[in-house]
Amino acid sequence: MSDHKPSLTCDVLISGYGPSGATLANLLGLRGFNVVVVERDKEIYDKPRAITADHEVMRIFQECGLADEIMQSSIPHPGSDYIGLDNQIIKRLYPAPPPLSLTWDPTWLFVQPELEATLRRGVDRFQCVSTLLGHELVSFTQDETGVHASVRRMDSDDFFEVTARYLVACDGGRSTVRKLLKSTVENLDFDEWWIVADARLRGELDLPKRATHYCHPWRPGSFVIGPGDLRRWEVKILPGESPASFESDEAFLQVLSNFVDISKIELWRKAIYCFHALVVDEWRCGCVFLMGDAAHQTPPFLGQGLCAGIRDAANLAWKLDAVERKGFPSTLLDTYGEERKPHVRQVVASAKEIGLIIGELDMEAARKRDALLGEQIASGKAETIRQKFVPGLETGLLGKDPQGRLANSAGEVFVQPWVKSGGNVFARMDDLVEPGFAVFTTSRELFLDLSEEARRIMRRFDIHLVQFEKAALAPARDQWNVLHLEEQSDLAFNWFRDRHVQAVLVRPDHYVFGAAADAAALDGLLRQLAAHAPATEPELQ
Repeated sequence: MSDHKPSLTCDVLISGYGPSGATLANLLGLRGFNVVVVERDKEIYDKPRAITADHEVMRIFQECGLADEIMQSSIPHPGSDYIGLDNQIIKRLYPAPPPLSLTWDPTWLFVQPELEATLRRGVDRFQCVSTLLGHELVSFTQDETGVHASVRRMDSDDFFEVTARYLVACDGGRSTVRKLLKSTVENLDFDEWWIVADARLRGELDLPKRATHYCHPWRPGSFVIGPGDLRRWEVKILPGESPASFESDEAFLQVLSNFVDISKIELWRKAIYCFHALVVDEWRCGCVFLMGDAAHQTPPFLGQGLCAGIRDAANLAWKLDAVERKGFPSTLLDTYGEERKPHVRQVVASAKEIGLIIGELDMEAARKRDALLGEQIASGKAETIRQKFVPGLETGLLGKDPQGRLANSAGEVFVQPWVKSGGNVFARMDDLVEPGFAVFTTSRELFLDLSEEARRIMRRFDIHLVQFEKAALAPARDQWNVLHLEEQSDLAFNWFRDRHVQAVLVRPDHYVFGAAADAAALDGLLRQLAAHAPATEPELQ
């Protein structure tokens, strides 16, 4: 931890050092930004909270160079069963089946203190990142130069100033920064009290092999399988019951005994939560940004709370780099909220709907629910793949077709196959392709047919050229500096075939800007990208 100083200057001040803040610090440290992180607590909270994440998040941790370590202490998610009134399965949500589109398990489970410790060790690699634990941001002002924040050292009550180009609030659901901004919040009308119990197994128990949601009006509850001997139960507090009445261990364990033999578990954490569905209206105010729980809160029923914050970090990190280092205008930072807010809102709405299925308290409504969902399963109409509830991007920095609609595949996350280059061993694609914008193709001729202006745009934005090969028929790089990759399977080839395209322009955060059927269409996408950043070189003016 950095020594206390009377004043500090940095590029980015991060308030809050949970998973979102630590991920952002890693991503900015990789890009060489001078970062200061302030965090009230001196130690990582030692109890599990978030427990589920997905493959897109692990891909972001891969960019941080931390995924392999995180994977060692995580387990694949076994899927979720939803149990109706007669103990029949009325709904299933399982991870996407192979082939694994991003090489990582589509959904996985972890222990949050271990995850946070890994993220913080990652931050410790960067001399350009300073962490101030036991400190809190108490106020700030901003002007055309950036943000001037007053920070308090909590053990001495000393105050000092941090001057930063940007301030990012990662300070949780009770965000100080959000309160100081007087941000307005959209309430998606979900406020329910639940008790949460994390426990370690201390005996042989006949527990479900999958996560199980008991959709019983008399006492809705959920069971989640964590890594090792960690197990979680979430139990809804019923109307007429007071959350405060479950603060005693006796009352807490009594309700938990409806779901598990409490003599064979050791309670690790008990918590009483009011699950909310909230999305902040404005995610940017000048040089200040909201991120993670400071910008949105979701019920836990899709396991997307932590995921949303990590996606926030990945989205903002590359855009700060694009504005400060790559010549993009500051207006690019407006697309952070434009892209992330509707994405999060849809995820929160889906989590709410699943929560309503689990938590239905009216017996007759529950019978109708069971009949409807049961019919959907029987007819094959039920959506059973968890990833289908996580949308792509629909607005922001995305390519358009001639009719002004989103370009082919724009807003999707591009695949990450296992590949090798120049006879080397197979690796995950992102480990071989340099960070930044990239054009991927299956056609060597497409690069030859690009216009000279398109080539200048690619040089201007340092866009990497990558060609997928069926076999290692070419050197790792050729005279046009095209990186040739041999696939272990046909994941990328099938992606291009299914979309009837030959090339795709992909953003630094792996979202597709647009896919192109030929060189002319790729030219058009490159010109659209160039229009977002006025050129500084004479030949592009």
